[in-house]
Amino acid sequence: MTIDFLKRELSSVLSKKRYEHSIRVLDTALNLGTIYDGDLNKIAIAAILHDYAKELKRDELIKIASEHFKLETQDYISNVEILHSYASAYIAKERFKIEDTEILDAIKYHTTGRKNMTLTEKIVYIADAIEPKREYPHVEKIRDLALVDLNEAILLEVNKKIEYLIKHEFIIHTNSIEMRNWLLKIS
Repeated sequence: MTIDFLKRELSSVLSKKRYEHSIRVLDTALNLGTIYDGDLNKIAIAAILHDYAKELKRDELIKIASEHFKLETQDYISNVEILHSYASAYIAKERFKIEDTEILDAIKYHTTGRKNMTLTEKIVYIADAIEPKREYPHVEKIRDLALVDLNEAILLEVNKKIEYLIKHEFIIHTNSIEMRNWLLKIS
C-alpha cells in the first residue's frame, strides 16, 4: 500500500478543501519527521489518513465510536470533532488493514493528544495544528517552535487550545489535559 494509493482513496471520500488540508498535513509531518529523525513511512500513513472520517455523517461517527471505542468516547459522544479521529483510526485498521498501533494511535489522538505520545503521534498532532493554511493566534510562534523543540511547540499549542476551549465554555478532553501535564513533567 503506497501513499499515492492512500491519496487516491482519500480524494474519493473527502471534499477538495479537506483533501488539500490532509496533503498539507502530510507535507508538514514529513518535514518534521525529517528534522526529528522519525519513521517517515509511519508518519506519512498516519498523516494522510488522520481525517479520513472527517466528513462522515454524525450518526456514522457516533455508531463507530459507540461500537468500537465506547469507554474512550462515552463522555464526548456528541463531539464530532473528537469522534472523527477515532473513526479514522477504525477505518485505517478495517479498510486498509493497518495493524501498527503507532500509526493507529497517531490517527486516533491527532485531535486531543495524550500523555506518553510517541514521536509519530507528536508529529501528526502538531502537523495538523500548524499546516500552512491554519490561521489562529500564536500559530506562527508554534510553527517556528516546532522546528526546534517539538515538545515545547505541542505544549504551547495545547495551552492555547485549552484557553480557547475555556473562553468558549467547551468541554476539554481529559487526554489534552493529561498530555499537557505530561509535557510539563518531561520538559
